[in-house]
Amino acid sequence: MEITYKNNEFRIKGRTGILYSKPNGVLIESSDATNSKELSGAGEYEVSGISVIGIQTEEGNVFIYEVDSLRICNLGKLTKKLTDTKLSLLGDIDVLLLPICSSSIEMMQQVESYYVIPFGNKGSDDLEKFLKESGLLVERLPKFSFKKGEIIEESPTQIIVLESKN
Repeated sequence: MEITYKNNEFRIKGRTGILYSKPNGVLIESSDATNSKELSGAGEYEVSGISVIGIQTEEGNVFIYEVDSLRICNLGKLTKKLTDTKLSLLGDIDVLLLPICSSSIEMMQQVESYYVIPFGNKGSDDLEKFLKESGLLVERLPKFSFKKGEIIEESPTQIIVLESKN
């Protein structure tokens, strides 16, 4: 699986398809471009072997993507922690796509994952402040590629800063 970030949009490429995580929803295309579907609300969907679960919150939708047996949670436009009820719906998360806001640290601690990819329209000062306050290992990459088998259980969370391609 490969994750890139461009124009405020994540592109998640799996073996069977490509998922585009847009500010207002999700677009999934099959690898051969013969099948596609756009999703914007709560519910459960599957297209070309990629599963998407949309969970409605007070601030909009949170999406969980399952690509190549990896679970990715996109907190979208959230600016505060999830309720315990909503949190329980997430399940185990491998990668957290985390918006940069005043409560990012608390949200990251609430949704445990192996990798965190921060994003948002905040300035680089906000990102750097978040990285410093997190106290975690940070790696800056143009794209993030990995497989389920590469995850080391019990390893500390690592932050991946994707270099945005505009």
